[in-house]
Amino acid sequence: MNTERGFPLRIYPLGGFEQVGRNCTVIEVDGDIYLIDLGLQFPDEGMLGIDYLIPDISCLRGRENRIKGVLFTHGHLDHIGAAQHLLPQLHFPPCYGTKLTMAFVRKRLDEEKLTAKVPINVVPLGGRVRLGKVEAEFLKVTHSIPDSAAIALHTPYGTILHTGDFKFDLTPTNESPADFQRLAELGKQGVLAIIADSTNATKPGHSKSEADISETLRQLIRDVDGRVIISTFSSLLTRVQQILDHAKEFNRKVFVSGRSMETNIEIAQNLGYLKAPRGLVRKAAPGMEKLPDKEVLIITTGSQGEEMAGLARIGLGTHRHISVKPGDTVILSSNPIIGNERAVAKVINNLHMQGATVKTSTELAIHTTGHGHSGDLMLMHRLVRARHIIPEHGEPYMRAAHGDIARKLGYPENQIHQLNNGETLEFSPQGHARRSKQKIPTQDVIIDGYGSAGEGRRVIDDRKIMSENGAIVVVLRAYTDSKRLVGDPDILSRGLIYGSEQTTITGEAIKIARKAYEESLGRGETDRKDLKRAVNGALFRFFDRKVNRKPMIMPIIVEV
Repeated sequence: MNTERGFPLRIYPLGGFEQVGRNCTVIEVDGDIYLIDLGLQFPDEGMLGIDYLIPDISCLRGRENRIKGVLFTHGHLDHIGAAQHLLPQLHFPPCYGTKLTMAFVRKRLDEEKLTAKVPINVVPLGGRVRLGKVEAEFLKVTHSIPDSAAIALHTPYGTILHTGDFKFDLTPTNESPADFQRLAELGKQGVLAIIADSTNATKPGHSKSEADISETLRQLIRDVDGRVIISTFSSLLTRVQQILDHAKEFNRKVFVSGRSMETNIEIAQNLGYLKAPRGLVRKAAPGMEKLPDKEVLIITTGSQGEEMAGLARIGLGTHRHISVKPGDTVILSSNPIIGNERAVAKVINNLHMQGATVKTSTELAIHTTGHGHSGDLMLMHRLVRARHIIPEHGEPYMRAAHGDIARKLGYPENQIHQLNNGETLEFSPQGHARRSKQKIPTQDVIIDGYGSAGEGRRVIDDRKIMSENGAIVVVLRAYTDSKRLVGDPDILSRGLIYGSEQTTITGEAIKIARKAYEESLGRGETDRKDLKRAVNGALFRFFDRKVNRKPMIMPIIVEV
């Protein structure tokens, strides 16, 4: 990964360019390294049991001393959620971001007792910081969390602008609009390349303002006589502020359910990003039942149907402090993420069966995106007028739609760069761009329980095999010296064969396993790996032929 002669500026993503989430972009200037975001990606329905995935930073090993800084655009987990896993591997480089963003980064590090090891630096919106040959500037943009920033890297070879997640909201709640003036100034001064959010590039027009959502929520809260239960993302602090304002207006106390919601509200209140009079916000507790229903509003997590989150437990009747009663109105102030539709529908059905009235964004304007539609992207590009456009943050079809927008604006093909994770775009001092022939290998790095695994795809594939085809354990007892078998193998199956066929098929499998082992031994193969491989192959072919299944087969040789 040494800087090639004549191309001193390089950009390569390690995540976020083939998926929504796992955001991490690397920018190299004369060999110095700058990272923008260290995010996580939540698993889809095919990633059984996985907590989340993080970027593969193995290409940076051995070059950690070249890292001048990690720059965070905003405080959502898909941009900061891998910090506690990756910063130790990167030898704790200095980190930079706005006040609220760095408070959330600090919270992630606190959980692993790493905070004291990381140089945390707060940069105000509009502020700049010098990092080696580069000056990083944090520009105000609007998203669904306060203190969101676009980051301009002023390099000796031109300015690179990373938009972060953004939309142009002219009437945001609890914050000022984006810094249109500075974006236009950068455009006038000249921007070499823009790395821009693609999430909603397929959607026409401009994204809806938070002010519109606020008014709908206000009317709902005003008109409901019973309790109001609102579920939304714990990091959607602009929405939380709206809810607090309306609760105050209609004399409702706010009870918070869900650890992440409690934590985020506490951090934002302490820093002044959420404003509420003393006593308005409380934790959900048994005492809330003493208040009249008309004076109760509950904010909870679980808008995506997560099994262990507050809303799902309320719907199942297993929540410690909250149970649904007739007259309750539940508002899902969110849209289901792709893949979560069925889980959300299940929660809604449970709430209905408990007697609640449920309001969702399919019938009312009670949620809006934090990502700009095609009109927002066009406006960004008209303001910045970058020489090169790099669509980021999105699945391939989203980034392709972003490319189409650039073409409509008159950009030629050689100035629109569709990168995949691990692909490198290089710039000459004159601003000419080319794609490197060298591709950085990246793989899924999973976080599963308390550990991480670089071979994440293998773990997922193994679980998929077991979920669809079952598992077979074969125990073979053999003499230590001769390696000859002692009696027949034992076979234990799970999720594959049951009932009357089990005895017959197991009996056949035992004979096949014994035969495969003895034939392997007869060929002079005495290594345990060779013997296991022979048994595995024979049983795999047998079950494929006999029951049309390809189970996971685990031979175990016990020497006696």
